[in-house]
Amino acid sequence: MISRNSQAKLNIRTQIIDYLGNFLSEYDLEIDSRKVNSNSIFCAYPGSANDGRNYVESAVANGAKAILYEPGIDLQIPIKNIQVKNLIYYVGLLAAYKYNNPSKKFHTIGVTGTNGKTSVTHWLNQMYTSLGSKTAIIGTTGAGVYPDIIDYASTTPDPITLQKLLASFVDQKIDVLAMEVSSHSLHQGRVNGTAFKTAVFTNLSQDHLDYHKTMEAYYLAKRDLFYWHGLEHAIINIDDAYGQRLVNELRTSGMSSPTLIGDPPYGILTYGIDKGDLSAHDLSITLSGMSFKLRYNNPGATPTQPVIPAQPVIPAEAGISEEHTVHVKVIGRFNVYNILAVVGCLMSNGHKLSAIIPLLSELKPVCGRMDAIIQKDCPLVVVDYAHTPDALLNTLNTLRDVEHSGQLYCVFGCGGNRDTAKRPLMGGVATKIADFTYITSDNPRYEEPEEIITQIVSGVSNTNYEVIVDRKDAIIEAISRAKPNDIILIAGKGHETYQDIKGEKHHFSDFEIAKIVLRSV
Repeated sequence: MISRNSQAKLNIRTQIIDYLGNFLSEYDLEIDSRKVNSNSIFCAYPGSANDGRNYVESAVANGAKAILYEPGIDLQIPIKNIQVKNLIYYVGLLAAYKYNNPSKKFHTIGVTGTNGKTSVTHWLNQMYTSLGSKTAIIGTTGAGVYPDIIDYASTTPDPITLQKLLASFVDQKIDVLAMEVSSHSLHQGRVNGTAFKTAVFTNLSQDHLDYHKTMEAYYLAKRDLFYWHGLEHAIINIDDAYGQRLVNELRTSGMSSPTLIGDPPYGILTYGIDKGDLSAHDLSITLSGMSFKLRYNNPGATPTQPVIPAQPVIPAEAGISEEHTVHVKVIGRFNVYNILAVVGCLMSNGHKLSAIIPLLSELKPVCGRMDAIIQKDCPLVVVDYAHTPDALLNTLNTLRDVEHSGQLYCVFGCGGNRDTAKRPLMGGVATKIADFTYITSDNPRYEEPEEIITQIVSGVSNTNYEVIVDRKDAIIEAISRAKPNDIILIAGKGHETYQDIKGEKHHFSDFEIAKIVLRSV
């Protein structure tokens, strides 16, 4: 329900529940004072943007029945109240208790990493649905019982909304939930109270340093998911340096110790290209998709990579290796990793490769993830969410590998009020790999687009680029300039249907604009 490294303690949670008594069952938890009424318990603690303790009086005026608050204020109010140190980490636990620990009633898979989370969770939903399970999803593109998804405006909802959502999944009798678990949500305790059975680590590259400050802090936030109480399986990309580090740490940290009362040791399944328990070989990428040989080496047969615990987590005899040819209608070397992660999850949950392999050919691209617009006598246009240096590098390299005789164009920008250190890196990546790049605006938010672009250009040493601040104009120019045998990558916004400017979201879809322009070419 929480990480072993969490600042929340289960005995303190019990004390808070005992103190609140019937209040917790009778009244709603709230962290937004504007939503408080006479049926509310207000939780007041410092957040990343606002300090909820500044709104206690407002909550009381709105009729709050009780106040839970982080120490540090002198509170004199005539209603039930309690100081809770590190309250931010207990809200999810209290909400989970209030809603009868909903995530314990289905198989919950948490997917973390810098890139690939959305594709992995969507493809898990597609595959489990094909295998006869009722599934749900929570992530960047929204949440709901698959495929009916509602936008929640953040990768991982706040802790109270999350537990309410999980309770609604119980009512709808789902079997499996695949959810993205962001580093922010782990660091802020938003997923505390969620009973993860399987955890996936996709990769780690520079992102969110505006929040975490260092890559080490970023990694440690992600790592917490793999120290989760009750975790049964870990699926880890061993080709990634941080993934390899994670495996090494888990295997030497006593995770298999029988003295961990109430926490059974869990199995680790690694994956990668050319190495790992699951690996991919002889990769071929064309404009219509990919094929590769998927090889499974049972961990029980590999003394250098023992499973934790000693018995195999995969439903197969130790020593047996399997090899299958996979055909998928998606492209991208990085998507091979995502597919391997999906296969690892399915195998860890008891599904055999013989049942999994045929279904992989039915996978559909996730909206805004290597989403190709193929039109006769026109350039290939690909819309992708790539918004980090590593994601942009992988996406451009993938398109460079696709058989074509023309030029590779890139249209991208960087979001405002986010990690500024990645901007020059992305400028360098785009102009190094693409034949020509249009540097433009993304979601500037409260920054000036020109200032963001200046920072991007500071990392550029080539002259093969043009600045067009208006994103629509940049897309029009790229498509108009390209020839039928060229490829254009429009990166950064992917599935988004808006552009965030000065706090207002204006309708904007890279995909829609590209389709309109292609019709007029």
